[in-house]
Amino acid sequence: MKVDKESRRHPRLQCQGTVEVHPSGEVVPCPAKIMDLSVEGCLIKLQNPRSFNKEDLVELAFSVKQLPFRVRGQVKAIRSDTTIGFQFPALSQRVRRQLEDLVEELGEERLKHLAAFKKAPESQSRLP
Repeated sequence: MKVDKESRRHPRLQCQGTVEVHPSGEVVPCPAKIMDLSVEGCLIKLQNPRSFNKEDLVELAFSVKQLPFRVRGQVKAIRSDTTIGFQFPALSQRVRRQLEDLVEELGEERLKHLAAFKKAPESQSRLP
């Protein structure tokens, strides 16, 4: 089986954190968990089902590793009524730097985790 190369310029990394989705014209935000994140976009899982249309613009308020930041998100993928992919069409330089630093840190943590897993004695890495 052939494995396709990542087609994004900035690969998304799994991460943990929360995000509030603020649809245009709505007062109450939709709480969600972040599934993955990159400098260009994210995939989130809403706590409650919600209907979005492709290309909808929303405000996203993130909290990852105690770093809060807000971006404009555009719906790019609708996997279900709770799993939505967003692209960040326009970022300020400050937020872009924050995201780049955060994604770099997430990548470093991922590499450390993989290295530690590979170094674990075989008896510890096997499932019972």
